[in-house]
Amino acid sequence: MRKMISVLGLLMVASFWVPASMGQVQDEVLTNADIVMLTDAGVPAEAIVNKINSARTNFDTSVEQLVALSKAGVDASVMAAMTEQDSHAESDLEADTQPKADTPSETDPAQQTDPPQAARPDPVAPVEEQPAPAPTAVSKPLAPVSPSDGAPVVENGNGFSDALKSGGFGPEMVVIPAGRFRMGCVTRRDCFRDERPLHRVVISQPLAVSRYAVTFEEYDRFAGSKGPSDEGWGRGARPVINVSWQGARTYAAWLSRETGERYRLLSEAEWEYAARAGTETKFHFGDDISQLCRYANHADAGTDYEWRNTACSDGVGERTAMVGSYAPNAFGLYDMHGNVWEWVEDCWKDNYRRAPRDGSPMLEGDCSKRVLRGGAWGYEPGSLRSAFRTSLNSRESTFDIGFRVARALNP
Repeated sequence: MRKMISVLGLLMVASFWVPASMGQVQDEVLTNADIVMLTDAGVPAEAIVNKINSARTNFDTSVEQLVALSKAGVDASVMAAMTEQDSHAESDLEADTQPKADTPSETDPAQQTDPPQAARPDPVAPVEEQPAPAPTAVSKPLAPVSPSDGAPVVENGNGFSDALKSGGFGPEMVVIPAGRFRMGCVTRRDCFRDERPLHRVVISQPLAVSRYAVTFEEYDRFAGSKGPSDEGWGRGARPVINVSWQGARTYAAWLSRETGERYRLLSEAEWEYAARAGTETKFHFGDDISQLCRYANHADAGTDYEWRNTACSDGVGERTAMVGSYAPNAFGLYDMHGNVWEWVEDCWKDNYRRAPRDGSPMLEGDCSKRVLRGGAWGYEPGSLRSAFRTSLNSRESTFDIGFRVARALNP
């Protein structure tokens, strides 16, 4: 009986691949379900890609669907072809980014209204302690969700770590699916001018991103006794700090030599795509700052900063936390909000005009400065938003800046 069903399934797949006769109208429309069926039937990825490129399609390439396809065993090259085809199917890529009648234009600076700049603290200046009024609405500290004793995990089903020639392993990496998203201030409120214009970006190939910000333990394998200061807070599984953009790139180059793979910093677009994990809210978990203490080390009600978030407290205090101490986003990435600012590859430009649409870094503008993302332990919720961005001279470093790395998956 099972054999009969298998034969019947193969016949169905075979009939699916019979080309339309000359002059015959081909009504076949490929969907996500068809791709899963073909994958389950053992059709080669290359053949599925060819079919995608020659047939009519109606794919759903949202991040959630791409994650589901990946779990169903669909090859990365197939998902990339689906994403590209879905992108071509949109007659107007920017149609949904046009402002409503009562909304300031995203492309006309004269019509944009920025929030008061006084509400935005300098995101890279050292924060000074302020007299502490009594905190309000303080929640109970969360139980940490820590990585496994700092030991790198090799092929744990969701992530992997590459072996180093000098011994040990590199950072734990998570595969992020290909997809597309709207980059910038999607919420259209509480925005800054440098988060505009809103634009679509296509990430055409899956990539690997480090699950956590690079830790002192990982960085010290590279730097040895010349590693940066930990400010007396401890090393090990804490995110490395006091590393310049150039230092972060040097570490990525060292990882490439040690593993034989291609490591680098994320582009700014890749970083926001990874941080959002399919969402269009202020944070990857939503908009409610009372939930922020579950996901991010920041200036909460337990700190003395005048700009603190009074809605919750996690008990960590005014310093970095161990990586993985907070809940991850839907991609399995930790600390995309808060803990430390993260260097990305891009040069600084105070708007997104002519920004790359393919996920590559912006390499025009002021390249003496590089972009920082994610916010840090001493900053208010607004600086931790997925869309928030700032910059610093590439040679400088501070006690609230770290980084994470990306790794190419294709040879």
